[in-house]
Amino acid sequence: MSTTFTINGQPYSVNLTDLPPDITLNTFIREHAQLTATKFMCQEGGCGACVCAVSDGKSSWTVNSCLKLLNTCSQLEIVTCEGLGNQNSGYHPIQKRLAKMNGTQCGYCSPGFVMNMYGLLEQHGGRVTMSEVENSFGGNICRCTGYRPILDAMKSFAVDSDIEVPAECTDIEDLSVKPRNCPRTGKICGGGCQRSKLIYEEGYQWYWPKTLVELFEALENIEDSDEFMLVAGNTAHGVYRRSPDIKHFIDVSGLEELYQHSSDSQQLKLGANMSLTQTMEILQSTSKQPGFEYLEVLWNHIDLVANVPVRNSGTLAGNIATKKHHPEFPSDIFISFEALDVKVLAMENATDEQEMTLEEFLSDSNKKLVLKAFHLPAYPKDKFIYDSYKIMPRAQNAHAYVNAAFLLEVESDSTVESARICFGGIRPDFTHAAPIEQLMVGHKPFESGLIEQLFNKLENLIQPDEVLPDASPAYRSKLACGLLYKFLLKHAPDAEVSEKFKSGGQSLQRPLSSGMQLFQTQKQNYPVTQAVQKLEGMIQCSGEATYMNDVLTASNSVYCAFVGATKVGATIDQIDASEALQQPGVVAFYSAKDIPGTNTFCEPSFGYQAEEIFCSGLVLYSEQPVGMIVALTADQAQRAVKFVNINYSNPRADFQLMPSLKHVFSSPTLDASRIVPLAVSKLKDVKFSDKPDVEVRGIFEMGLQYHFTMEPQTTVVIPFEDGLRVFSATQWMDHTQSAIAHMLQIKAKDVQLQVRRLGGGYGSKISRGNQVACAASLAAYKLNRPVRFVQTIESMMECNGKRWACRSEYQCHVKSNGKIVGLSNDFYEDAGWNTNESPVQGHSTSTASNCYEFTESNFKVSGHAVLTDAPSSTWCRAPGSVEGIAMMENIIEHVAFEIQKDPADVRLANINKKSKMATLLPEFLKTREYFSRKKEIEAYNSNNRWKKRGLGLSVMNFPIIYLGQFPATVAIYHVDGTVVVTHGGIEMGQGMNTKVAQVAAYTLGIDLSYIKVESSETINGANSMVTGYAIGSESVCFAVRKICETLNARLKPVRKPKASWVETVEAANAQLINLIASDQCKAGDMQTYQVLGLALSEVEIDVLTGNILIKRVDLLEDAGESLSPWIDVGQVEGAFVMGLGYWLSELLIYEGDNGRLLTNRTWNYKPLGAKDIPIDFRVELMHNPRPNGAGFMRSKATGEPPCVLAVSVIFALQQALQSARQDAGLPREWLRLGAPTTPETLVLNSGHQVAEFKLK
Repeated sequence: MSTTFTINGQPYSVNLTDLPPDITLNTFIREHAQLTATKFMCQEGGCGACVCAVSDGKSSWTVNSCLKLLNTCSQLEIVTCEGLGNQNSGYHPIQKRLAKMNGTQCGYCSPGFVMNMYGLLEQHGGRVTMSEVENSFGGNICRCTGYRPILDAMKSFAVDSDIEVPAECTDIEDLSVKPRNCPRTGKICGGGCQRSKLIYEEGYQWYWPKTLVELFEALENIEDSDEFMLVAGNTAHGVYRRSPDIKHFIDVSGLEELYQHSSDSQQLKLGANMSLTQTMEILQSTSKQPGFEYLEVLWNHIDLVANVPVRNSGTLAGNIATKKHHPEFPSDIFISFEALDVKVLAMENATDEQEMTLEEFLSDSNKKLVLKAFHLPAYPKDKFIYDSYKIMPRAQNAHAYVNAAFLLEVESDSTVESARICFGGIRPDFTHAAPIEQLMVGHKPFESGLIEQLFNKLENLIQPDEVLPDASPAYRSKLACGLLYKFLLKHAPDAEVSEKFKSGGQSLQRPLSSGMQLFQTQKQNYPVTQAVQKLEGMIQCSGEATYMNDVLTASNSVYCAFVGATKVGATIDQIDASEALQQPGVVAFYSAKDIPGTNTFCEPSFGYQAEEIFCSGLVLYSEQPVGMIVALTADQAQRAVKFVNINYSNPRADFQLMPSLKHVFSSPTLDASRIVPLAVSKLKDVKFSDKPDVEVRGIFEMGLQYHFTMEPQTTVVIPFEDGLRVFSATQWMDHTQSAIAHMLQIKAKDVQLQVRRLGGGYGSKISRGNQVACAASLAAYKLNRPVRFVQTIESMMECNGKRWACRSEYQCHVKSNGKIVGLSNDFYEDAGWNTNESPVQGHSTSTASNCYEFTESNFKVSGHAVLTDAPSSTWCRAPGSVEGIAMMENIIEHVAFEIQKDPADVRLANINKKSKMATLLPEFLKTREYFSRKKEIEAYNSNNRWKKRGLGLSVMNFPIIYLGQFPATVAIYHVDGTVVVTHGGIEMGQGMNTKVAQVAAYTLGIDLSYIKVESSETINGANSMVTGYAIGSESVCFAVRKICETLNARLKPVRKPKASWVETVEAANAQLINLIASDQCKAGDMQTYQVLGLALSEVEIDVLTGNILIKRVDLLEDAGESLSPWIDVGQVEGAFVMGLGYWLSELLIYEGDNGRLLTNRTWNYKPLGAKDIPIDFRVELMHNPRPNGAGFMRSKATGEPPCVLAVSVIFALQQALQSARQDAGLPREWLRLGAPTTPETLVLNSGHQVAEFKLK
């Protein structure tokens, strides 16, 4: 049976039985249609990289193509980013603005953002507000930009936009919505195409019923023992992976009876198969009717469910069905509907309907009970009070810690007639706080006596379960109580609530975000210092830019998946892959014994301790790869993994599993064998430089951080003649090439790498990607066919190391004015199972004094690595310096707290008076109105019990050190004078290629349009150093300038006064002058230097929930003379926001019993999103023209330093919490905030007790 649809206007007629029954639209688009703008990443609808638009001829909407099953796409028109606009047909206005307004860096996420915006405009007829736009990108993650320029570009399309748009984007563009034609008939789609049933050879069955009779006929044909799935949006796969044992798929999207809706004065009826987006539209219109005003609250709550593409596909019935199959699922639809006493209309057959309560439906054992509709009663606002809450780790696209909904029916005298008090996220068996509901009846809800009874009883009643990685029971209990208190504060008459308590009733309201970017340029040096668009910006925004997984291969390609070990500390005795090899599509299984050369992906000659590609004996961490499955499709490889059986010998008797730093230090006896001193101070004892007045001691802890590159670890290997062509997402080609060659026992010349660009790196692809590269190369070598290995997000997070977690134990002696006269800091960093890529003896130690003044005898710092049973930790953006500077800044803040001085004054007391920071800091404090703003915050805090604000400061002195060598080649074409540059650096979003092109154009004296920067490879880029440490761009630019100067010298003899560039090049070619030159930048060619920076972060917290707003950030960085200001501003913003994620939301949790990482995907690991960034984000690149300034052409690095300044946010939170604790009557005490400081941390440290809740 075939199905028909179009992609970008191209008709496709597909025989479904030739494809897997659960193939996704994403797989078809990429692997069969070979359109690569739609990206492969999380495969669960959590990142937005795969978003595309679909239309049925009546309406258009966006979907996550990784969730959309191909068998539900019949008669749809699908639009991908390259179909929306491209080089040949012209670019779409959205693509243009995103590129020209600097909203793309690595570019991997850009097509998803473009398509989400396109879908938004299509759905709203081209008319959207800035608020609607900013609210619509919760499902799109960007790790590079910090979101601000993306949001500006998108908001510029709003009807109320005040965003300044580049002149070249202001012409009237065609954004009109056009009707789509049916791909089968070519006419306007009428939705009448028929499908019925399809049986696959393997026994799978698909059904496409058009009536309820056909639906129940299909259900009757399914054996009770068979698994089946009613297919609508398939969005539950993003939470609970779809069972591989499902044999029957029933597409219910064609059942009109399930989409019907109606309302009268008593009831709103919603078809069960309506999407959440459709539901929201009806709620919005119906909320204007008397009795249904409460639907506005319901709309706001559903707006917090998942993200726009998921809500476009996910249905009401699907959400409730997920709750039925998984009682622990924190369904927002269920908790809202249950509080509203919504009834369900369910069917056991095509003719009989029964109205049931939600709880009756959930407890019904009939698997074939079909939801037809939901009945929502009218609740007149003069008699009912309704509100609901959802508290999450970030502003959007996250499941709730706790969700709640409350409905009170009140008499005319305000006495409660009935109450429905519902909580989610407590326990699977707990929804109604029944004793509280009963207690409220007959009372006025705001009586002081009742309030006291309510919370005494509620705190005892709420007993959350303890299930990792969920938040602690203590937090969830206090949070649940806080939500009911918030409800009472909000709805009580003004006279019943203390003025100081009133703001506690309101949830934090986030206004539209905005930003300011200040920098200067040097016109005489253009295009260097010119604020130009990123060179590859347009093709990135159209999806035409090529990443490693976009490399097309022959049809005989195979795919790989790692098989992981599960018993940490045990030894592998035997691996039996025989059952896996019998699975459909499986081609091979390889393990350590199949490797012809060295079994390591980290070369000792590069300074590494060897790490096995495949574990051959002792298992060092959970999910350590022991081998890999090779199969015809990626899905087949993943499914076969679980059929590999591994036999182990038991761990040694004294083995204690400790997968994290916290496990090591919380052990009753510290295991000294795990502590490796790497940078021990030579100083025996600290000698005070003056007599101290105060001693300050403390512990400061920072957790791990996953890099979360949008592009997965990816390698494509193609056997070619007598060698391998390797397309690997690596930051260090030289290392990857060497590891592959030694693993296969072949010569380096037979392993040629090519890297066009990376979809983000941040250190994760320096060595960790080598494991995938080696594995893929082994398969290609063995099978002599193309191999594609794209690691899943779960595998990456489980197998690959993270930022080194850090624990600082400090002892500080200070004068009463804040001057530190003696400091000892012993710090410990989480190495994982070995000390590869250690920052301890590098930046962690060298930045540990930051910009403060110490002597050789009064400052003692000693660094240690701690060995844990986890993957080897890795370099991560600003490695070591994030920890080193944060340790010192935390000490300064702690000192200021103990001596009760302003932290800014303590910093000034310790900065060398002759240093540049001694001038910068006072000026920064003055221009950013630090002291006056702090007074305003103190006044606000004194007037508000449940909302608090804080202002946090951080400063940095970031050292830049040049390492290794970076080769480059420049070729001039005599035909038209155009120039191609290739180099050994790696473009990964930091704008290296743009800066290189600017430098080449400036040095050669030609227009930027003449320059193209080609892929990096291991011929012209042979022996190149890793691209990292923020030095890659400067180093490659230095090499390119040297080469261009060489070429200028060659051209000088033929250059005539009035000759054009093209004429000069032609003349040189006529005289056979070599127009190709190569050179390098090497360590020692440029001076090392320091980058200074300052940040001021203002926050507001909701004390009852722990949610925060970052109200404003002021950031000043010494960028020297920026080579490319928009590139550098983007780097500053992106690095800072990545740092904010580290300090606020990115929590990694290991299970102590088995060492397994529990937060291993987008469902439970939360980088910041578009509505978590600073509301007012002000960035200034400090212009400091110095004729002989350090750095390449007097520029300074920007890719890593700003990341360290984000620590200012936890100092602001400290200030806010101290005010809350003071109000709670607690003694003054320094709080050990660290990374991450989550809402849970904030609430549990805020000091309030539930028993103290009162209205006055």
